[in-house]
Parts: sequence; C-alpha cells; structure tokens
Amino acid sequence: MPEIRFDVLSAGFAIIAQERSKRPSDYRSAQDGAGELPERDPKCPFCPGNERETPPEVWANRTEGNADSPGWTVRVVPNKFPALISRPHGMAEDDAWRVPPFPDSPEGALYWQAPGVGFHEVVVESPAHNGSLGSYSTGHMKKVLEAIKERCAAMYDSSDISYVQVFKNSGKTAGASLTHPHFQIIALPVMPPAILLEGQRLKDYESKTRRCLMCDLLEREAEKDVRVILRNDRFLVLSPFASRRAYETLIVPAEHVSGFTEMNDALMDDLAATIRQLFGAYESMFSALPYNMVFHGLPSSVKTKRGWPYHAHIHVYPRLNTEAGLELGSGTYINPTSPELATREFAGAMGSWEAT
Repeated sequence: MPEIRFDVLSAGFAIIAQERSKRPSDYRSAQDGAGELPERDPKCPFCPGNERETPPEVWANRTEGNADSPGWTVRVVPNKFPALISRPHGMAEDDAWRVPPFPDSPEGALYWQAPGVGFHEVVVESPAHNGSLGSYSTGHMKKVLEAIKERCAAMYDSSDISYVQVFKNSGKTAGASLTHPHFQIIALPVMPPAILLEGQRLKDYESKTRRCLMCDLLEREAEKDVRVILRNDRFLVLSPFASRRAYETLIVPAEHVSGFTEMNDALMDDLAATIRQLFGAYESMFSALPYNMVFHGLPSSVKTKRGWPYHAHIHVYPRLNTEAGLELGSGTYINPTSPELATREFAGAMGSWEAT
C-alpha cells in the first residue's frame, strides 16, 4: 500500500508508491543520454584556451599562467547572463539600487518590487569538459568547495545581500544550459521562502524541545540505520524519510554548524570526501543522471540576527520523476522509489565504485 510521509524540515508531504519499487535500470528514459563527452570541447566557453569567452575571472586556483588564461584548476567568473546584477563599485546606495524592506502586512506586499541587486557567479569545477563530482580526487573536490566558500563569504560582506544560494544543475532536464561541469552562486537581496520556512521550523522545534531538529534527526536516523547511505567522522548522508524524488539524498554535518562559510579545514576535507563518494555511487547506478544540488546554510551573523538554530545541509534532487499536476498544484510529490530501497541500492553501488 502507498504511504504518505511528512517531511519535518520542509513541512511537505510525499507519497511513497512502494508497489512500483523502481530501481536505477527503470529510469533509463529519464537520463540525459548525451553519450561520452570529450576532455575538451573547442566550442565550450569554460574549456581551457577559451577564457576570453567569459567575463574576467574573480577567483582561480592556478598551477601556472596569468588571470584569464590556461593553467587553472578551478575558476570563478561572473555569469555572462546574470539573473541579478551587483551595484557598481563605489556607487552609493541611492533609490535606484535600494531594496525596500519586505512589508509585514499582506496588503503592503500586494505589489512589492525591488531592483534586481545581487551577484551571480559560475564556479567552473575543472578544466576537464567531461569531469564529474564522482571522478575528482578528494583534493580537487576540496578546491572546488574552497572556491565556493570564499566567494560566499565575499558576497555576504555586501550590505545588499540577505542570502547566498549555491547550486548545481547537471543535465538538460535539471536546467543546465552548458555541459561543462560547474556550480552557480546567486546572492539575493531578500531571504527566500524556503529558507524562511526551514529557519522557522528549526526555531519552533528548539523552543519546544531545547534541541536542534537536525541534530535529533541525525541521531534517530543513525539509530534506525535503514536510510543511512554513508557516514564518516563528520558527515552523514541520508535517503530522507519523506523523499520527494527518487534517489534523493541529504548531506548533513554531524557537528552543529550553521553554514559552509563557518566550516573549518577538517570539515571541508570530510565534505569533499563525502561528496566524491556519494557521487561515485550515483555515477555507478546512473550513466547520465540529471540532478539539482542545493546548499542550505547561513553564516553566524545572519543566524544570530534572525535567532535561528540553523544547521547546514545539502540536498541532492535527481530529476528522474516528472513533476505534474499533483506536484505543481499541491506541493505533494509521488516518489516511486522508497528511500529504504534507494539506500540498499546505494550500498551496492558504493561497494562496486570503491572496488574500481
């Protein structure tokens, strides 16, 4: 019989259609079958030698060469077609650039609008056009995370910014317009509803229990051990109890840390190893998995200002299911693969990936 499950973090529902019990091989038609990619594509703006086709880099890890030339291992550039634009350096915050406070009353919010002030950058993960999170070394993955951490910290230094969203779209189904592996960072002048909801739920839980919701969730999942995909000294990877998407995963630091800009070197080391191992398993199960990866976290200054006991985490959302009327109309998702089955599949895939 199908089950309706409640997600304590998002306050959403998922229908786990267990009788369908779909395994990775059942999702072949949903995968982005682009075929084998070359190590370099001469037409790709992110490949080495084409640096002049992007805006000037704002950060790079280099082994050689000057800015905007080959010799980099990770490179960060402004998005050529940004969703938001930054206030020109040295320009005062006048009315044209000022974001007004969001009104408390529904009536006041009826036609609220603001200038599209912010930042939009691209983190080019690797010179390799055919690179992937499961193929990098742990050391290289850490360099990618360090680039993200430094650029997030720089964006939070701006008085225009309320929240910085890190995400990765991989595959056309997931919204990627370019194949070359990359993350994106968009800094927003407003706090998005998803983070407001998570923050409020964490705060409500703490006010009633004097404990962290995410810390309690990790403790209970570790005890049950039926949805734990991976654990090490500092991170757990779970198949969420109320997974909305097939083979969805949640990466959470075991230590209570509010955001990725707050992570020390040891945490960054283990996060790099965790991401590499998880995606090694994904890539063993799926030949061309379309997915979205989103980072949720807050720096201490924002967490303290809002009074939220925020606990950083990463969502990985494979795009194997079609979102249709029920999902769009009610926010309730049908998932044809139970998280318990997904966890067992991950265990087998992780074993075969480690053996290679």
